This record gives sequence, structure tokens and C-alpha cells, in this order.
Amino acid sequence: MYEEIVSLNVGKPDTYIFGDREIKTGFVKKPTNEACFLTKTGFVEDGQADLKNHGGEEKALLMYPYGHYPYWEKLYKQTFSIPAFGENITIKELTEKDIYIGDTFQLGEAVVQVSQPRQPCYKIAEYHQIKDMPSVVTQTGYSGFYFRVLEEGKVNSEDSLKKLTTEDHQVTPFDVFDCLFHDRKNKERMMYYKSLAGLASNVKATLSKRIEKLG
Repeated sequence: MYEEIVSLNVGKPDTYIFGDREIKTGFVKKPTNEACFLTKTGFVEDGQADLKNHGGEEKALLMYPYGHYPYWEKLYKQTFSIPAFGENITIKELTEKDIYIGDTFQLGEAVVQVSQPRQPCYKIAEYHQIKDMPSVVTQTGYSGFYFRVLEEGKVNSEDSLKKLTTEDHQVTPFDVFDCLFHDRKNKERMMYYKSLAGLASNVKATLSKRIEKLG
């Protein structure tokens, strides 16, 4: 399976004025036709300001489906320019429901592995000045998804995403997102997802805390 890259996007953290707020963020990225080097913690040419909630090895690479853009444009009656969701890679057709946690892919010279869904961030609302955007992301699950990097290497916008291995469990980033935000008391489901080898450790920790609270 090959997936076309629509856009490769990078940007270093900077301070911006969104509405009446000053925010330092790496959310604002720009498309590039230059080759970028993907390390275990992300592209050398990229960065995050809030390292507590963003970045790190479990969130090294963020992809967002180009196929979701028409939904947002119809909903808000405006054009959204890539990368409207702070994604490193805008991927053509792959969505949160089309891949499984732990699946591995060749991406240029790099090898990457699906690690978790992206969780809604208030900066999406601030950047676009659309207050309810995070809640709509939560409602739809149109969140995007993260990869960890198994093998570092150069990536450019002309590369494609080629599947190397797939998982038998068939748990998608959408499934995990749904469990985190809409099925928050399903102890059996949480315990199963927590057992998945490929799921990010921070998500497993969240599930463990919820399971403990449920008793």
C-alpha cells in the first residue's frame, strides 16, 4: 500500500498574536519542498514550544488526512490552507480509521510506527479563531495521528508512505480516540487497549489511571 504525501510541513516555535492572545507555539508550520531529516523526536527543521504536551518520541511525527479538509471548509464556510492543523505531513487519503496502532511504514529513508491519535488542542481554536473547533474535533474524531520513529532518515514531499507491517488486533487511532473521549468508563476496552504493544506509553498511563478510578 502506497499513500501520497500532499504536503511536508515544518516550523520552529515562535511567538504569535492570535486574536488578543500572545502564544509561543510550534503549531504554525509551512510547506517545504526541501528534504528534511526525521529523527527519533521529529524533524530537525521542526519543533514544539510546549514539550510537556507535544513532541517527544511517542509524538515524533504528526499526520493529518487531506480528506478531512473539505469537511472543515463546508462546516465553517472558509478555505483552510495546508497545514491548517499543525501537521508535519498532510497525507492524501489515509484516515484515523484506515491504520492500526503499531503498523509500520517506510517514509522516505525513515521507518515510522503508528503510536496514538492526536488529542484536541486549544491552539487549533486560537490559530483559526474558531472557538468550537476542538469540540468538533472531539465529536468527529478528525484528529490526525502520531508516529514514533524506528529508523531515522531523510524525507521529502515527493516520497510516499509505504506500509511495511500491519497488526492483527485491528485497533485504529480512531478506536483509541473514541475510548478516550466517548467511552470513558469501558474498563474492559481500556484494559485491552492498554495491552497493545504499539500504543504510546502516555496513553497507556491515562488508561491505567481511569481503570484505577473505576475500581
